[in-house]
Amino acid sequence: MFEEDKNKIDEQNINDTTQDTQQEREQKCYYHEQVKKAEKQKKPWIKYIATCLIVSIAGGGSFGVGLGWSQNYFAKPVPYDTTAAPISSAPSATAVSSTTMSKKDVIKTVMPSVVSISTRILENSYWGEIEGSGAGSGIVFYEDDEKVGIVTNNHVIQGATQVSAIFDTDKAVKAKVVGTDKDTEIAVLTVLKEDLKKSGVENIVVAKFGNSDLVEVGDDVYAIGNALGEGLTATDGMISAINKEINVQGSTLENVLQTNAAINQGNSGGPLINERGEVIGVNTAKSVSGGTAEGIGYAIPSNSVSEIAEILLTNGSVPKPGMGIYVKNVSTEMSNLYRLPVGVIVMQVIPGENAENAGMEKGDIIVEVNGKKIMDTDDLSNILKELEVGKTAEVYVVRNGDTSLKLDVVIGDMNNMAE
Repeated sequence: MFEEDKNKIDEQNINDTTQDTQQEREQKCYYHEQVKKAEKQKKPWIKYIATCLIVSIAGGGSFGVGLGWSQNYFAKPVPYDTTAAPISSAPSATAVSSTTMSKKDVIKTVMPSVVSISTRILENSYWGEIEGSGAGSGIVFYEDDEKVGIVTNNHVIQGATQVSAIFDTDKAVKAKVVGTDKDTEIAVLTVLKEDLKKSGVENIVVAKFGNSDLVEVGDDVYAIGNALGEGLTATDGMISAINKEINVQGSTLENVLQTNAAINQGNSGGPLINERGEVIGVNTAKSVSGGTAEGIGYAIPSNSVSEIAEILLTNGSVPKPGMGIYVKNVSTEMSNLYRLPVGVIVMQVIPGENAENAGMEKGDIIVEVNGKKIMDTDDLSNILKELEVGKTAEVYVVRNGDTSLKLDVVIGDMNNMAE
């Protein structure tokens, strides 16, 4: 059953509308550019993708995400048209050139830019509230006179009541979560310079991010992270595949890099690095089937990470263009039976939001947006991700099966829309 989450589209057939009110409400959800595509036929192993985070319960042992009360998250990265954070004037990691470096030099160059992340977590259980801890990794990607910015995976800090970044192996500093995006699985933390000074951290090295679009199968790579929560370690391997699409618990991430470099619990949020000492990905998950499947790890490409991280550092959230409606597909069968146009039907208009203000009503069938035909929810979401929040879109709808109307809808940000 789908949640009423404004970050998903329920793509079930309109035939389901005959169900009772409660069922119908549970099946409806918002749409936006991060639409979850219709389920494809998957191979069985895809069901066993675990994020690489360590979670421990007070008084108990450690276990990897997906094995206890932890969660897996994946979603596809998309481009955004938003003012980026100011470019850091801080010194970057040791200058690199187009030439490759030795394995030892790569690790020495990038290791100072990687931090271990420690979290405190409170979870409700049958026995009441349980305190736990988590361990992951992060990458220093920004520095100014007041603070240092760290990018990591969203699941590393999700639900945490306290977050610390550990520099220089053993210097723990309180970190603030300034931005998260569950859909893209990215989060940004900041650490104050004055807190770093108090903890004895004197030298900050900002990682250099490379162009992940240039990555090819067979490229040598290295992974650094807080493996098993025991401090930073490094492993090596190669790029096994590119442009992978992975589904984990209903969320989708596209253009993922696959590597055979060992990625273990605690590596989430750490860098995947090329031979030039550049970060080309953020390690996020590994394949697990009947135990541990070695040599199948996944990283979010650096081009997606850097773009999203800058937005989160500046704004705290990623804009999600939308109109404020719940929609479903009009099936071909239903279209033929009731002589309705093929498109998406509006199941609910959220009171006070942009679609209602433009005159849209429940039962309207959206057939065109800005001159582009809408055949299903995929078409609608693909158009929406090209739109800019605050701009007006021309939306053509069919009302009562025979009346065509043009509505001028101002595109809003789904982050700010009421449920």
